[in-house]
Amino acid sequence: MRGRLNFPHLEWVTAMPSCHLVSDLPPFDAQHNLRVVVETPRGANIKIKYDEDLGCFSLSRILPLGVTYPYDFGFVPQTLAQDGDPLDVMVLIDALTYPGVVISCRLLGALHVEERGLRGRPNHRLVAVPVKAARKDELRNFSDLGRRMQQELERFFVMSSAFTSKDPVVRGWVGPDAVFEMVQCSISRYKERQQARQQRQSGMVGGSPSGPATTPPTPTLVQASGPASGPPAGPISDTTTMPTAAATTATPTSAPIDSTVKTS
Repeated sequence: MRGRLNFPHLEWVTAMPSCHLVSDLPPFDAQHNLRVVVETPRGANIKIKYDEDLGCFSLSRILPLGVTYPYDFGFVPQTLAQDGDPLDVMVLIDALTYPGVVISCRLLGALHVEERGLRGRPNHRLVAVPVKAARKDELRNFSDLGRRMQQELERFFVMSSAFTSKDPVVRGWVGPDAVFEMVQCSISRYKERQQARQQRQSGMVGGSPSGPATTPPTPTLVQASGPASGPPAGPISDTTTMPTAAATTATPTSAPIDSTVKTS
């Protein structure tokens, strides 16, 4: 029929099950280093997101004019953060990589970000360095980055979400020990979701994962840069309290940054 295309030889393509080779990677390698799958490489002025249903990387959004990713941005496979996506990670790498590259990383800490927009949820950003980056061997904690680097990362995560409904606000930093607990909680949350999916697929009615959902304690945050604008709207979960030796109190700068402060 005119105007109608028929491709019977392509029917098998739409019938194929989704490929999950990337998202099914274990979150840690054999040396217990955190695995990060790169989604958006450094220098990109777009955000690329891995689509688990399609099994490929797709365009998420275009960043505001003049804003580019300073380093690789990706996710930890087999984790589920509070926003419903895998844990986000900024990998401080000086080399050029591509979407889909897997990097074994050493955690430095995490920047706590709360999105006060339509859904009102936490969306924390982990910060790590590649274990094979010899020039960054001295970096073991977020405090080793220095205040200027911390402030620039804070500002990037706020500016990159401009013109969206997220309305992010920076709450502070936590160290690698607290982030490790965050990763463990996210792994448990991911396993619970997978169990629930398997039960639904097997036709079980009323099935639920055994045991209560993991609820981590409220963390102690290190002061973020910028003027204070009041306490956080509520407790931030997915972390545990950091040892005080890992934290360094920041001195607010004159540059205004959309952030609030919470100190222990």
